[in-house]
Amino acid sequence: MGIREYHLYRAKFIKPAQLTLLGENKSSMDLFLDSIHDKPEYTLATGSEWHLGNVNMFDRYSGSFAVGRTTKTTVERFDKETGDFIDELDDSGPYTVVVFDAKIGLLGIAKKSKLAPNASSIARRIKDLLATTKTAIDSAIDVRVDIIPDPEDFLDKLRGAYSIRKFRATFTGPNPIDADELFQKPLSVYAQNMGASSGVLEVVGDGLNEEVAESVAKSTAATGNTASARIIPSHGKKAKNIKMKGDAVVVSVDDEASSSDVLEQMQAEYMRVRG
Repeated sequence: MGIREYHLYRAKFIKPAQLTLLGENKSSMDLFLDSIHDKPEYTLATGSEWHLGNVNMFDRYSGSFAVGRTTKTTVERFDKETGDFIDELDDSGPYTVVVFDAKIGLLGIAKKSKLAPNASSIARRIKDLLATTKTAIDSAIDVRVDIIPDPEDFLDKLRGAYSIRKFRATFTGPNPIDADELFQKPLSVYAQNMGASSGVLEVVGDGLNEEVAESVAKSTAATGNTASARIIPSHGKKAKNIKMKGDAVVVSVDDEASSSDVLEQMQAEYMRVRG
C-alpha cells in the first residue's frame, strides 16, 4: 500500500474596490465554484496545454477536480505487419487530483512527479487556469494560489524569545472568510479601498506582545500569507531575524483513502494551523 501526499494551498479571489460592468457581486466561494466549473484551459509557450476538469462535488461547497497537461510525445512501438520498430506521435496527458473546500478556498494538491517536480509548480498552473476563466475576467478578480506554511517552528521561536523587537506580516485584499478581526480583516479592506491586491505591515518596539504576535502568525499562515520577526532569543544575546518557512503543510494518506477522507484530514490540519 502506497502513500499519497496532499500539499495545502489557499485559493483567493480578490475582488476590486468597484465592480466592473460585467461583474456580479458574488461571494469568493461562488467565484471559486463558477471558475472550476468553467473547466479552463490554456497553452504555454512550449506548446503544452494545461486543463482543469473532472469536477466532482461531495456537497454544495467541497469536492475534487483534476488538473493536468497534454503534450505530443514520441512513443516507441513494434509494428507486427512490417516486423520493424517505429516511432509514433501520441498524446500524453498526466494529471493529478486536487481536493477542495470552497468555503475557505482550501486546496489539497496531490503531488505527482510525472506532472511537475513539486506541488508549487502545479499551484502556479492552477492559478493561471483560474485567472483565464470568464468568471475571473468579467469580475476583474485577482486570483492567488498561495502556500499554507506550517507555522509551528516560527511559533516555537516566538514563544521562547526573551523579547520580540519587530513583527512583519503580509496581507491580501478581501477573501478569507476566517481572517482574524485584529489584523487580516481590517487590512484586507484597507488594501481593497487602496486598489491594492496585497501589502505588508511592520511594527517595532522593545517588547511586542507575544500572544498577539502568535495569534496574527496563525491567521497569517492559515490565509496563505507570510510573517517574520526580529527577536532577542535570550537575555544578553544579539537580536536575530526569524521567518515562517515556505514549506506547505502536508497531509499524507493511504492510496486507498477516499477523497472525502482526504478532505477531513485537510480540514483538521487547517484548523491546527489556524489555532
